[in-house]
Amino acid sequence: MNCNYFQIYEVPTKKPRTTIYLEPELMQALEERAKEEKRTVSNLCNLLIEQAMNEWLNQRKKTIG
Repeated sequence: MNCNYFQIYEVPTKKPRTTIYLEPELMQALEERAKEEKRTVSNLCNLLIEQAMNEWLNQRKKTIG
């Protein structure tokens, strides 16, 4: 019997990746919100980071010039 527990899947994107470590409570909250919004946790994190960075960049533009 061939017991191949791991399968290799091709990643559908060439986007860079990162790893983060979260508190269990934060992960649970992200999972709940992602489920409500019918998103993956990864997609939700990407969206939240993008929004936060856009806000930061806009504030920085105002401060710098």
